[in-house]
Amino acid sequence: MTFLRRWWHQPAGYSWMVRYFESHGALSAYRVGVGISCFCYGLAAVTAYLTFVPPRSQLSTLVIFVGATSAFLVGALWLRGPWPSERQSLLFVVYADIGTTLALLSYGSIEVSFPGCVLLATTGVYVQVFHGPRVLVAHLAWSAVTVTTLLALILHSPSEDHGLTWSQLVVFLPVMFSTPVFLQSVLLNLRIDAHGAMFDPLTGLHNRRGLDDELPRFLVDDSPVSVMVIDVDRFKQINDRFGHEGGDRALRLIAHRLRIDDVLVARTGGEEFAVVARMPAEQAASVAEWLRKRLYASHDDSPLTVSIGVASAPGTSGARVTKGESAIRDDSAIRNDSVVRNDSVTTVTHLIRRADVAMYEAKHRGGNQVVVAAVQ
Repeated sequence: MTFLRRWWHQPAGYSWMVRYFESHGALSAYRVGVGISCFCYGLAAVTAYLTFVPPRSQLSTLVIFVGATSAFLVGALWLRGPWPSERQSLLFVVYADIGTTLALLSYGSIEVSFPGCVLLATTGVYVQVFHGPRVLVAHLAWSAVTVTTLLALILHSPSEDHGLTWSQLVVFLPVMFSTPVFLQSVLLNLRIDAHGAMFDPLTGLHNRRGLDDELPRFLVDDSPVSVMVIDVDRFKQINDRFGHEGGDRALRLIAHRLRIDDVLVARTGGEEFAVVARMPAEQAASVAEWLRKRLYASHDDSPLTVSIGVASAPGTSGARVTKGESAIRDDSAIRNDSVVRNDSVTTVTHLIRRADVAMYEAKHRGGNQVVVAAVQ
């Protein structure tokens, strides 16, 4: 029960999962795989006419025809792209589940179609990867209704092989029901770990890896971009006076005060932070001065002062990807996004280096001030 509770409450993020596979160059292969699976579904429907008892009623024939035709069309859409939005993906799951069940009920022999229930497990694999526990439970519930209905129809017919049906059911239970829950729990845990690797556990801010990952979605156009590198003055003295716990509290306090709108903040070192903003150099210098004053509070146990270096660039090639976007582009757009990602990360990395030099200049001048790097 503990395992089931943990699995049920695990968060699921469709957009995050799609972006993750996209960033690793696997999304296109998965899209092709789903498209080919749809073609296989269509072919499976056609095989109804190759059995020793083909569909006889007009309704069954219509269901098989519509199912096979639609499966080929949906498969072609998957192969063409783009990757669907979350709502479109859910509609695809509903279509696959209902279509599979109707096709199985339309076969001339329920005993022949019963093993086809395993096709629902194929849809379950897709749900396990891209959707959360609640969607998987809904899919499993539909699968259970389908299996139970076919089983009842077989047992109601004395001419069917009941022993073979029970043996097939024993195979279906782990493949279609228990294994999907276990595998999805593993996948969700891995996703949580991968997502956590993007953040600093002490402050909750992005770490450097998370900063690089977020940049293409943050720099959405060719606007000027500025980077502020912030370093705590005489941080060793804070650790010496209050211990490492006091130092950790100071870092969390800085992280809290740096959380402002319209900027991207990361902890890039021990007591060093980076702030990325979409603004020109003059505005960035004013914001940096405002942050310097914001981070100091006389009522703190150990009032903090910081040295800030600022560097700016006219703009990047800007990712055309909005934050939270769930519809992913075709293969050529994905390749373009990869170039954009590299441009964004390269530009900001260069600015961090320049801002870091300016920050050390601020420290050399006595700290508690802002230095703007020379324009290059």
